[in-house]
Amino acid sequence: MSELARVLRFKEDYIRSQADDVQEHPFGFTVRNFRYASSHHHNKVVITGPADPRDILALADRALGDVGHRLVEIDHEPTAKAAAAALTEAGYGHETNVLMLHQGPVPPPAPQVVAVTMEDLHEVVRAAWAAEYPQLTAEELDQLTDRRATLVQEGYDITFLAVRDGKTIVCHGDLYVHRASGMAQFDDLITDPSHQRKGHARAVVTEAIHRAGDLTLFLEADQNDWPKDFYARQGFTPIGQTNHFRKFS
Repeated sequence: MSELARVLRFKEDYIRSQADDVQEHPFGFTVRNFRYASSHHHNKVVITGPADPRDILALADRALGDVGHRLVEIDHEPTAKAAAAALTEAGYGHETNVLMLHQGPVPPPAPQVVAVTMEDLHEVVRAAWAAEYPQLTAEELDQLTDRRATLVQEGYDITFLAVRDGKTIVCHGDLYVHRASGMAQFDDLITDPSHQRKGHARAVVTEAIHRAGDLTLFLEADQNDWPKDFYARQGFTPIGQTNHFRKFS
């Protein structure tokens, strides 16, 4: 199995594990989490093989008809290319994420980075969502903050890494480890705007790489945003991509 196939399997299995309901289909699957209906990540269609755009659109409407969004993640690149025009015509926006694999030596630990709890991050994460999306309601903010509880699943070791300024968390990121498959994912790196350009983000990434050790460590970055270049400087190399088609109903 290729490294890209291993990464996609990890991603797909992990989101299945976080769902209240999983429906398998010949060309992919759907996940629903009824506690966090505002979370697009937890309520979406995932396409893993060849599919007709009409079938994709019909499945999205059936699976997500009772929520305010449609999210179709296509992990099969030929299908993404073939379906892009039809989904765009149907009102979906298109985002592409780059899958990046860490390659290179394992660095020493970053002493300023510590492990914190989900409770420690609660207000920090909620404030970050509120700053980025001021239009969100209080209920939506609560769901997007509290959904982190779904990360804790059997077989997955979750570490929340952070840098503090005094008692205040100013930078943090998540490390998900699945030792049975030899895989690890780094995600959700956030630095408080008033503490940027101080090396905190680099330290958190360094600590994640150190803790992952000899596991296969990957992350996902927006193809059109600067973090992918930052991650490249930390030793991450693109190996593939996922395509996300999103529409608000």
